[in-house]
Amino acid sequence: MKFPEKKRVKPNVHLTSLIDIVFLLLVFFLLSSNFVEQQGLSILVPEVENKSTDILPELSVNIDKNGDLYFNDILVNEEILLKILTKRLKTSPNKKISIRADHRVQYESVVKVIDIAKSAGVKDFLLITKN
Repeated sequence: MKFPEKKRVKPNVHLTSLIDIVFLLLVFFLLSSNFVEQQGLSILVPEVENKSTDILPELSVNIDKNGDLYFNDILVNEEILLKILTKRLKTSPNKKISIRADHRVQYESVVKVIDIAKSAGVKDFLLITKN
């Protein structure tokens, strides 16, 4: 006895309802998400290609990798640096100093030196970079 061949019905997936659900989830997550954008600038420090034509001032402050301060190659602390700069700037006509910091120094150390220099009466700073 031969049985009649059954027609095979291929399974049919209805994508319409799946697309609707995915779209609803997408809308839900977009509306319930908070996109926080950081305020401020993203700074990438470039290398200097052009040499500066500025003449280096007599007064210079160096900051080594440990954050130690050197005024004209003499080790000083923050209080002594303030006193020296105040005294030297009284006789200096241009009120300018150069600041040279090691690339491993924390930014806070450079800002402290700038703040000390401003307190002493410095008008202009030269931040020394490597060419």
